[in-house]
Amino acid sequence: MPKWYGGSTLNPDELLSPKDQWIDQWDRLNRWYKRTQLIKVKSKNEELDSFDIDIIITFFQNCFHLKDWLLTSLPTLGQDVQNLFKNNIEMGACRDICHGFKHKKLSNPTYDADFNIYKEYDHFFVETPVSTTPIIYNIAFSYQDHIKKYEMFDFIENCYKIWKEFLENKKML
Repeated sequence: MPKWYGGSTLNPDELLSPKDQWIDQWDRLNRWYKRTQLIKVKSKNEELDSFDIDIIITFFQNCFHLKDWLLTSLPTLGQDVQNLFKNNIEMGACRDICHGFKHKKLSNPTYDADFNIYKEYDHFFVETPVSTTPIIYNIAFSYQDHIKKYEMFDFIENCYKIWKEFLENKKML
């Protein structure tokens, strides 16, 4: 294989130290997170469409894949990253979303091969202005012996905050 000047796109070793290459994925995750925040605002006024759901799915894919980038860039974080996923249902559920939309069928889910992203109509949403919608977007997982239900944008926020706090605690941000 030829040696590319500056390294390859995925391994820019001559331009960026291998231990810092996870930062590209963190930056990517931040961009997708910002897109979900725009969709959150949109969801207050109108129903989301397939393009919006694609952005949400892509957020979860990039959120989960930060794990791989960190483990490749900084293998010494291995146990800490594994503990992060073990101790936070959101991170394991993020894995299920990522793999579920990649493979269609999960053969080895962290929590739930049949997780559910759905919309709910708030029946108590009476006398609202015309510019608002009674639709609430949720995500639910089977967890141990019960159902763990989240409002979609709260779940996105939780996943993002878990990573951000982890990186801040490791003095990486």
